[in-house]
Amino acid sequence: MPMPSGRGSNARPERLLQRRWISSRWCAAMSDHVLSTTAVDSSYVFRTIMTAMSRPGRILAFLPPVMAPAPLLPGTAAMLLTLCDFQTPIHLIPELADSAVTKYLRFHTGAPLTPDAADSSFAVLAAGLDMPRLADFPQGTHEYPDRSATLLIQVPQVSEGGHVALRGPGIESTIEVTVAGMDAGFWHELMRNRDGFPIGVDVVFISPDAICAFPRSTTVSLRETA
Repeated sequence: MPMPSGRGSNARPERLLQRRWISSRWCAAMSDHVLSTTAVDSSYVFRTIMTAMSRPGRILAFLPPVMAPAPLLPGTAAMLLTLCDFQTPIHLIPELADSAVTKYLRFHTGAPLTPDAADSSFAVLAAGLDMPRLADFPQGTHEYPDRSATLLIQVPQVSEGGHVALRGPGIESTIEVTVAGMDAGFWHELMRNRDGFPIGVDVVFISPDAICAFPRSTTVSLRETA
């Protein structure tokens, strides 16, 4: 992820900290937007995101009252409006790069839109549609692991139980979930994502009424089905 441009005496403390830890970028983004983003309750959105990231696999109800152009889900729009600014390039897969969506994001976030996954800070993807490999997105470095991409993947539904098991920080033992529309190839990529920790991407699944996070610290496995 690109470094912020400001480094003078007037640079805001949260901007100086935002590359240090994975969540600090979000802290800085929330503080910048909480007063200026009138279309969304940034405090509510930010709290929900941080809870999801600290409790991997936990499904959280998420129904922000945001009017977003289809096919962008309200939850996805709310996250982008809260977390993105001119320093956080957004990658949209072609099927989501509708002119209404791009105009909406440019107007409300000021974030540049990039066709190159390797240049993105955030990416909006969707189940059932072709998407870049996880390895194509910025992975961060061992010195700056938060210079990586966060992938927002729109899915029809997330539900408890199922064939995907998670364990790791924030999970008491193991938690199982089902994410509709994601194929085995994706899950195998996500399983490898943990191998390079602390580098790697963070993934947030967004359905019409919920979110569920899979941070890079989470170990993912597939349950065998009969």
